[in-house]
Amino acid sequence: MQAETEDDIDLLELASSIIKRTLKHKVLAIVLFILVVGMAFALALLSTPFYQTNAKIIYQASGGSQASGLSALAALAGVSTSKGDDPSAYLSDIILSNNMLQSVLAEKWKISKALPDTLTPVDLQTLWKIKPDTTKDDWQINLEYDMLDLLKKKKYIVFTQDKKSGVITLTTEFEDPQVSFDVNNFIFKQLNDILINKMHFKASGNRKFAEERLAEIKENLKEAEENLRRFRQRNRLRIDPAEELEDARLQREVLMNQEIMIQLQKQYEIAKIEEARDMPVLDIIDKPMKPIQKSKPKRKLIILAGGVAAVFFSIMAVVLFDLFLEKKSVWRKHVSG
Repeated sequence: MQAETEDDIDLLELASSIIKRTLKHKVLAIVLFILVVGMAFALALLSTPFYQTNAKIIYQASGGSQASGLSALAALAGVSTSKGDDPSAYLSDIILSNNMLQSVLAEKWKISKALPDTLTPVDLQTLWKIKPDTTKDDWQINLEYDMLDLLKKKKYIVFTQDKKSGVITLTTEFEDPQVSFDVNNFIFKQLNDILINKMHFKASGNRKFAEERLAEIKENLKEAEENLRRFRQRNRLRIDPAEELEDARLQREVLMNQEIMIQLQKQYEIAKIEEARDMPVLDIIDKPMKPIQKSKPKRKLIILAGGVAAVFFSIMAVVLFDLFLEKKSVWRKHVSG
């Protein structure tokens, strides 16, 4: 209890000392406070404004029964199929791939606020006012790498996916609201086209597999039926139990090939329909809207944080300054004495 009281007294003495030293140099403290707040205010005003657009998307997985049916048939055929071939698992990699980002950099965008001339569409290099050093070798390649790094590091394009609901959020944030909106729509369209092409490619592969396997199983069925016919011709009067067992085995082989052929024919027809179908695999559940308000900088927050920092900085600076003067005075007395 006594230790706690002594700690309280020490803290009170420390606080009292800080207040006294601050009041002793209050003019300096006020000047420093105004200086830091002014810097925060200038930062808030001069920071480049950004505008954010969000779109919520759901991936429509299709062909699940077809895929499982073909996997089962592939197993019967002795062919292993890869699992987890779901495009939604790597949408982020597609969006942030160099191919996608290069398409964004190559496109020309309408500008509504960031540049004085709002009538002529420009590329992102013009929007960002990047002037390449043409004196260097391979300056065009270096410029492209620099702009790709800029897109990735500053997170102009962000992709997130909720693991439970599967809802995808595509966020674009640029210095101009029209660009932010248009890039969001552009990426959605490009992504949808990529997925449609992939699904078509996958459906085409499924159709080819079913077609090849169907031709193979027809030959197997024909051979099994011929084997059964020849066996029964040779053994019309079956007395030996071994011959009855062989007959049953040949019948099972025919029936199994018939069943596989029926299933393959179904899957082949489904695969042909999937291959011919042209429908989007991404649905927008919350469409992007052109932003009106700036997403950053948060000017009020910057100024508030600057004010808090200014209080602590000015007090600390004044206390240290007073301690310095105090030690300097003691040192002079010591030298003169």
